[in-house]
Amino acid sequence: MLEMLRRNAGSWGIKIAFGIIIVVFVFAFGMGSFTDKKEPVVAYVGGEPISAREFQKAYEDAITAMRRQNPGISAEELNTPQFKQAILGQLVNTKLLLGAAAKMGITVSEAELRAFISSIPAFHNAQNTFDQGIYKNALAQNNSNPLRFEAEVKNNQIIQKLQGYTTISALLTEPEGKGLYQWARENVRMDYVLFAAKDFEAQVKPTDKQIADQYEATKDKYKEPARIRLEFLPITVSELAATVKVSDEDAKKNYDANAESFKHPAQMQAKHILLMVQPSAPKEVAEKALAQIKDIQAQLKKGASFDALAKKYSQDPGSAAKGGELPWFSQGAMVKPFEEAAMALKPGQISEPVRTQFGWHLIKLMGNRPAGTVPFDQVKEEIKKRLAEEKASEKSNEILDQSMDQIAAGVKLAKIAQGLGLSVRKSEPMDQQEIQKQFGLKKEAVDTLFTLADGSGAKTPLSMEGGRGYLLAEKIDGTPEAILPLDKVRDKVVAEIKSMEARKLAMEKAQKVLAGLQNPETQAQTLASVKAEFKTTPPLDRQAAVAQTGGNMQLLADIFAAADTNWLKQPYEIPAGVALARLAERIPAPEADWEKEKRVWISQGAQAFSQELFNALLTNLRESVKVEIVRQDLLN
Repeated sequence: MLEMLRRNAGSWGIKIAFGIIIVVFVFAFGMGSFTDKKEPVVAYVGGEPISAREFQKAYEDAITAMRRQNPGISAEELNTPQFKQAILGQLVNTKLLLGAAAKMGITVSEAELRAFISSIPAFHNAQNTFDQGIYKNALAQNNSNPLRFEAEVKNNQIIQKLQGYTTISALLTEPEGKGLYQWARENVRMDYVLFAAKDFEAQVKPTDKQIADQYEATKDKYKEPARIRLEFLPITVSELAATVKVSDEDAKKNYDANAESFKHPAQMQAKHILLMVQPSAPKEVAEKALAQIKDIQAQLKKGASFDALAKKYSQDPGSAAKGGELPWFSQGAMVKPFEEAAMALKPGQISEPVRTQFGWHLIKLMGNRPAGTVPFDQVKEEIKKRLAEEKASEKSNEILDQSMDQIAAGVKLAKIAQGLGLSVRKSEPMDQQEIQKQFGLKKEAVDTLFTLADGSGAKTPLSMEGGRGYLLAEKIDGTPEAILPLDKVRDKVVAEIKSMEARKLAMEKAQKVLAGLQNPETQAQTLASVKAEFKTTPPLDRQAAVAQTGGNMQLLADIFAAADTNWLKQPYEIPAGVALARLAERIPAPEADWEKEKRVWISQGAQAFSQELFNALLTNLRESVKVEIVRQDLLN
């Protein structure tokens, strides 16, 4: 098996070395109900349909999840055929696996389903027991309901059982685990000479003909995109909620009716500064992070602002921008070392460096509060906001119905808005990407806006991605796409030529130097000629080597595979230019750490092997069951 693991190192071994445990599948999408024959179908899996509605819901759920994880992600990144194909692939996998489970007689009973859902902490009250009210509220806030959620959970549990049955033999012996450990924890030091492209740019003197030819060959890159101005009216819950007034009296009634959900156990609040370190990181990496956290600690002792240092140094994406502030948490909510350190502090005190599975922390306790009920005044605005959004959600359907009738009758947008007590807005000139990003519209909807005549409006409300709402829009005017003349982009064309030609010169120089280094008679003289550019890296694991090699995976593979310290047989292009490299030192995985870490490596190796087995099952299912995509247009 060890040989098999080594052969597959490129597919999953490196990920283990980076501390990434591959999760089998995140089946976030329910199967939905079977479609009737009239509903559009995206694909058939063994004759069973995946409806357009089912696909669209899965796509919107995926967008919502991606935006929660990556708030800065743009609409165009989520509106690609590749992303849509991945969503459809997930739905196909789910159909295949549930079909296989049904044939094997794998089911989940109602008792099992209830037990699992009841165990989810998010649905527990202050007494740490399942609360039906909290359950329904939590689902509603995530645009779900018990029927849909329970169907999804049941499917997930069935697939997990199937996984368990098919991977029960995925075991890793200690020698195999150690082989994986030795491969993953190995470090190298690399000698390299960089021929920076920028150093050759001064030698490049583009002629007028070169510039003209390059412009003609690439002038599509220098297009001024078409732009339009819009008059628009967003119909979203957040927009409408701002117009809904909720009285303190109504908020208090809701508070009293849901009193259980406002109870809390004893809690504390803290801020922290986190420097991330993988649990399996080499000792040198962990010590480097510790030295940095101690330096931050020293700055705090001299009176530096905790908030400012957290914003500057903390690697926790959820709290760094807020000065390291964490929400109130109760006992058991945090990993044990963090919790113990926080509980030992008094409000205002800062801990010594604390190591957890995430890395090194400095913790500042902000306050404690005993078990009790959150006072109404503290949650009043939150309740009012939620009630306003609930009313706005109901109101949005009425507004859409009214506006669609008026649009069909040719009523202008400004008059529609006036009748609804809302205000239209006007945009600056925007291109297609800017419109997609600002409103979260699909490309097809944006195309519709650009084809409108000046002064005319879209015939239907335009759906925003992620279930955010709808947009009513009229095109005011626009300017067509145009290629910028050469005199407007000459500097960019010249810079492009210089960059291209400089890289060619850097490659030519690297090839000449490499020939000299490989010739025993000229090696010493050649090495002396590049002495100023000659550098040696610190010890690199495979993760650090990715950055050091500029993401050139061939260089990464060749340096770790090198059998000796001779210069590698080819130059390598990296972002900065062209590099020559050789192995300076191979540093084996520390033998002393194996005993401490072997359980982790054996476990991770077994999980990866389980993944291989489960993937084999899925591959077999895909080969034996016909999958037919009938609406490719919905994936473009």
